[in-house]
Amino acid sequence: MMAAAGSARWHNALKLALQKEEGMKNAFQLATTDVNNATPYVRSHILRDHIIHPSLPSLPLLLTSTDIRTAKITQIKSNPNHRVEAHFWIKATNEQFRVSGRAAIYPSPNHKEKKGIEGVGEVYDAFRSQGWDWEDERRKQFDSVGAHMRASWCRPIPGSPIDSYSDAEKWPVKVAKPGEEGYDAKNYEEARGNFALILIDPVEVDYVELGVMPNRRTKFVKQESDDERWKEVILVP
Repeated sequence: MMAAAGSARWHNALKLALQKEEGMKNAFQLATTDVNNATPYVRSHILRDHIIHPSLPSLPLLLTSTDIRTAKITQIKSNPNHRVEAHFWIKATNEQFRVSGRAAIYPSPNHKEKKGIEGVGEVYDAFRSQGWDWEDERRKQFDSVGAHMRASWCRPIPGSPIDSYSDAEKWPVKVAKPGEEGYDAKNYEEARGNFALILIDPVEVDYVELGVMPNRRTKFVKQESDDERWKEVILVP
């Protein structure tokens, strides 16, 4: 079965399911591999937005964020085509989405390794040709999170050793943004400098519907054709 250009069916299903979820409704797991593509690593992330280019409505980018100093950055860069996999389990609807795609990283323009948005694929090319302001998006996303969360980017390098748990008592608890009580320009700029966007360009989606009987499972594979963007293959659940 071929799905014509327009909103991707799997993406519509994901957005609808996320709306019905309770609690941490935008939480998902992001998997990467080490530099030898041998050892997998997985961690929880927050889906911060869906970015859709107006000329490519069926090819959404999933937006999350990270500390540019984390190991996942090296892992993504070392993987051919920057491949990652995002996993969503929606308890409210008993649906699972495994989204395999190509990741792009957008750090601060002041980051020493900054070379423009690092991504491959026509979606990134479309945004690049349009002159999309990813720095404006990065700043907007940084200011949209809470002061406690912003403080997480104002600490020593994640994963680096410390002498004791009490060392954490020295770190900022909150990082206020301009206009908020307790604003400290140094902490704010340090935290924002470590904040980076990760955008996932999906190329294959494994969608399992366990809330219906009999259960359903569909694989969506991105196609190069402008008219038929996603090939749908029905699988055994």
